[in-house]
Amino acid sequence: MKRLIPGVIILLSLLGCESIDEKSGGGYKQKAVAAEKRGDWDAARRFYAASFADRNLGQTSPRYRSLLHYEYGRSLGVTCYFKEAEHEFSLAHDLDKKTGGVFFLSLTELGRLSLAQKKYPEAVSYFERVLAELDPTITAKKAPVFYAGVLEDYAAALAGAERPKNAEAAEKQAAEIKATLPADQSNTERTPYGTQCPKGT
Repeated sequence: MKRLIPGVIILLSLLGCESIDEKSGGGYKQKAVAAEKRGDWDAARRFYAASFADRNLGQTSPRYRSLLHYEYGRSLGVTCYFKEAEHEFSLAHDLDKKTGGVFFLSLTELGRLSLAQKKYPEAVSYFERVLAELDPTITAKKAPVFYAGVLEDYAAALAGAERPKNAEAAEKQAAEIKATLPADQSNTERTPYGTQCPKGT
């Protein structure tokens, strides 16, 4: 399989949906994003859920719906609806595969979601699928922060799966990439899965 090249493609996949899609989707995405920024992931989850109930959603593009599934999955994962989050990421992945989107972003989040639940073998599997799609040299140059972050998470999953030598190699590779970056650009911003569970759970 031909390896995909991230970078500008990633940004276009996440941010390049037309404004007409936003309007057709009822404007819930803007409200959800605002909720995320203020740290209210439960509100974001409810806004994303409302977007799927909007009668005009069918008028939006598959890429836009894929983005909604992806973001809904993130909000579900933060609020501890893990099975539902996995389902949304899988839907986003399938839509991206069909439409030529960057499907390994959903796989990355599935890996991080599994890692947060300490499902280490599953996390390893997801990260290995991601890395199989990336050219190491090109990705390290075009999207170094993303690539280093994936490698760090892969190393954590390997360590949890009791594969210390492989974990050390992945961590070393991540460190080498991060060493080439300015200090203020070397950290990956990760979705805080499992940190805002409903009370009583």
